[in-house]
Amino acid sequence: MKILFYGGSFDPAHKGHAALLAAAVREIKPDAAHIIPAYHSPFKERSNTPFELRMEMAKNAFKNISARLIFDNFEYKRQRKTYTCEIIEHLQKIYDKPELFMLVGTDALNEIPSWKQPDFILKNATAVAGKRAGLAAKEKLPFKYRILKTRLPKVSSSQIRLEILVNGEADRTVGPSAGIITKHRLYFLNLHDWLKKNLKENRYLHTRSVAALSAQLAVINDAYPERAALSALLQDTGKSLPDKDLITYAKKCGIKPPFYDLILCHAPDLLHSYVSSHIAQTRFGITDELILNAVERHTLGAADMTVYDKVLYVADIASKDRKYKGAFTLRDLALKDLERAAMIAAGMKIIFTINEGKWLCPQGNITWNHLLKK
Repeated sequence: MKILFYGGSFDPAHKGHAALLAAAVREIKPDAAHIIPAYHSPFKERSNTPFELRMEMAKNAFKNISARLIFDNFEYKRQRKTYTCEIIEHLQKIYDKPELFMLVGTDALNEIPSWKQPDFILKNATAVAGKRAGLAAKEKLPFKYRILKTRLPKVSSSQIRLEILVNGEADRTVGPSAGIITKHRLYFLNLHDWLKKNLKENRYLHTRSVAALSAQLAVINDAYPERAALSALLQDTGKSLPDKDLITYAKKCGIKPPFYDLILCHAPDLLHSYVSSHIAQTRFGITDELILNAVERHTLGAADMTVYDKVLYVADIASKDRKYKGAFTLRDLALKDLERAAMIAAGMKIIFTINEGKWLCPQGNITWNHLLKK
């Protein structure tokens, strides 16, 4: 029997996945095709999207494909990372000497030699790959494989997740999974719901603008755009509280940033960054220290800022919604040199504070001196 198997996170399943599977079914003509959503891919962080919903999205995306499709929860039953060699063994137990075809994208095809037990995989299954715009197989791959004739759409799950995260909606361009995403408020649509309800409209639009620039800067600086965009959306959750409530919140939750007593006395609004980080952790379940630190440091900075800290620190005052003098110049600089842009941003914040006749927090000076030294 010809058995095709197609594994992936399907987070979300989209029209590119459907086009790839349809092309493989058309050309390979398998007796059955196993769709195997990953429980935890060996090459990715574990998905925050429940397995059941990713399986539902896969079923919905592939519902119009004319073939015997078997939606296999093999990985979910194991509750751990599962490798392709183990999937092959699983299928060999189900079928008597099956002819196995392993469906992958061109990007994955290039990586097969680095997978666990690649010799076993390639001895027992034929790799079948689709061609996606912008990606091509390396020349003279050291194993036999088959490239499908169909040209696939240029779309990826990570791209879709990022667009939903930044824009706060899953419209029709997302494809067959849009309804499921919207119904279950996946990919932080629930965060957008909260922001719309608790922030003023211009503040909400600002966070979206900052998220868009943060994602762009992250890509340029070899960082994860989803992490940067999520940090931006969370940065001003504390702005939902007036100063007196910020003080109450900080005292109740034991939040004591550097220069805490001076901040309480002179500028309690500065607590919003630290309260926002706490809200991100307690209300939205964020445990990623890089995100929490970026949110905490986005106003005053720190001496040891990560790339995510710097991205948000700059994007917050250089986003496209900012209209003051120097915002465009800073944004243009950040797209070329994030390090220098962070230093200029620190200086701009100090000058702005002085011009407004406001109290200057020593933490801002520490950030400026450190960036200047670097």
